[in-house]
Amino acid sequence: MNFRFEAMCVLFVIPLAVIGQEIDVVVPHETRDVKMPTGDSARGIPMPDGSLGREVFRARRKRLMEAMEGGVGVIFASEHIGGRNRQNMDFYYLTGLAYEEGAALVLAPEARLWREYLFLKPVNPETNIWDGERATLGRAMELGTGFAKVYRTGRLPRVLAGAVRNSDPMEMVYLEPVAGYSSPKPKPLDVSQKVVGQIPGASVRLADRLLPRLRQNKEKAEVELVQKAIDITGKALINAMQSVKPGMTEYELKLVIENTFRANGSRRPAFGSIVGSGPNSAILHYRDDTRAMQDGEVVVCDVGADWEHYAADVTRTFPINGKFTPRQREVYNTVLRAHRAALARCKPGAMLREDIHMAAVHVIEEAGFTDKFPHGTSHFLGLEVHDVGVYDEPLTAGTIITIEPGIYLPEENIGFRIEDDVLITATGYRVLSNHIPRTIEEIEALMAKGGNR
Repeated sequence: MNFRFEAMCVLFVIPLAVIGQEIDVVVPHETRDVKMPTGDSARGIPMPDGSLGREVFRARRKRLMEAMEGGVGVIFASEHIGGRNRQNMDFYYLTGLAYEEGAALVLAPEARLWREYLFLKPVNPETNIWDGERATLGRAMELGTGFAKVYRTGRLPRVLAGAVRNSDPMEMVYLEPVAGYSSPKPKPLDVSQKVVGQIPGASVRLADRLLPRLRQNKEKAEVELVQKAIDITGKALINAMQSVKPGMTEYELKLVIENTFRANGSRRPAFGSIVGSGPNSAILHYRDDTRAMQDGEVVVCDVGADWEHYAADVTRTFPINGKFTPRQREVYNTVLRAHRAALARCKPGAMLREDIHMAAVHVIEEAGFTDKFPHGTSHFLGLEVHDVGVYDEPLTAGTIITIEPGIYLPEENIGFRIEDDVLITATGYRVLSNHIPRTIEEIEALMAKGGNR
């Protein structure tokens, strides 16, 4: 019989309470011969992307394991990243690894020693010339990733089986959203069912709200990243208001906005920018951006910069020539009143649909625009523009939502939407995008300063 021993190196441990007990999370540390990889020494080592440190992601994993109360959870990275394909934001939220494809995270809060594992795709030297160097496993990899236990994905089935076998009760904890019956089976569910199918007495427990609750309640550093994205978005919208003129195409105005993003350090828009004028202002998700904007029309700009993977989402509607017509003023001010009514309901304990949305709907219907507001007033905002959260639970301090009522009149070739990003605080709310001109008076005064009128 062959016995396999794994070298036990000196490691730090962090206490973690699970089911009322104090346990430890192992943390890698530098040794005399292996230091934290930096510069060229970090080539090929997956490391957290952005300004948030490894301790932030480790603390998130700890909070999730506490909430799991036992069992074993697995979160998979995206299989393909690039172009429009982003990392699975649950995986990023817990690891900070924005560009590692095909990886997996395993959390086993009841394990005796190793309670978090990172699994990376195998190294293929033949692809290094195409995709870049990938480092081998070892202490440098552990320091770089922040995980004391890093394996290749080939060991995932064995580790999962052992972790479930040693949990009490023996169970996989399914952490991802529940999909409709017509959708393909999610990989984490398929894997979880296969694991417990090999272990008599094991089961799968649904815990799909744990991660949305954690991600919904933003840390101070997350709020600062969203604020940075909003500040850049504000600069872009102000540039747009001062640059627009009759005859300019929607695409040219979109370039003004997105070039401002890039000039201020944003690497990409948080989502596809919406710039719709005239009849296109009444199309909620208009994408073509080919139309020349005309004198006397309005343009809806629903845009957001990305900052370190956190999104802004702000909408402003403004006149092409710098002046609202009487009819445009009437409809715009109705939307603004609905916006203020929704804001007034923002506080801990409020419900997104029952309180905030219905406050906006009441104003719009009372003004005679029933059925002209076809979408919701709010969604969560964070790592994704439509971020995860629990819609049927009361709002809590630390949540960021949008407030975005609108009225759309395609028969008049006009549409209006006003959208701001709002932080729920302990005592009420704070409008993170409050510095971006919103009222008719503010918008017209700003546009009068532009050089194109």
